[in-house]
Amino acid sequence: VAFCLLSLFARAQDGLKRCLSEFRKDLAWVERLDMTNGPAPDIVAKAEGRQPGQESSEVNVEDDFQREMFFYRQAQATVLEALPRLHSLKMLTKRPEDYFAEMAKSDQHMQKVRKTLLIKQAAMEKSEKAKQLRALRKYGKKVRRQ
Repeated sequence: VAFCLLSLFARAQDGLKRCLSEFRKDLAWVERLDMTNGPAPDIVAKAEGRQPGQESSEVNVEDDFQREMFFYRQAQATVLEALPRLHSLKMLTKRPEDYFAEMAKSDQHMQKVRKTLLIKQAAMEKSEKAKQLRALRKYGKKVRRQ
């Protein structure tokens, strides 16, 4: 039994070492996009004249709101640092307006959906204009009666 456990442990170690070598691949930062940041400054607290929020070591993990705000500010700090870095590498950070992400439905179908939505929107605008004209006519009749 002890031999089996040692053998199993040795195989597990080999597997872990293989996985570790996969993680340690020397990829460019653009391929990894990994960053380690502290939270962004609490601008709202500064503007209101309060003490800025607590730092990472002082976050109360039992307070859901405080913890979520810490994550939010940390994400803000990461974005503020990553965007200029991506721009310096001449990477695009915004998609074209007519870009549809790869999904279960084809681009052709999404174009049809978009066309339908635009038609509905135009019909709603036309309907609103007609309502406004009717309201103006009613108001005009009311004024003429007086």
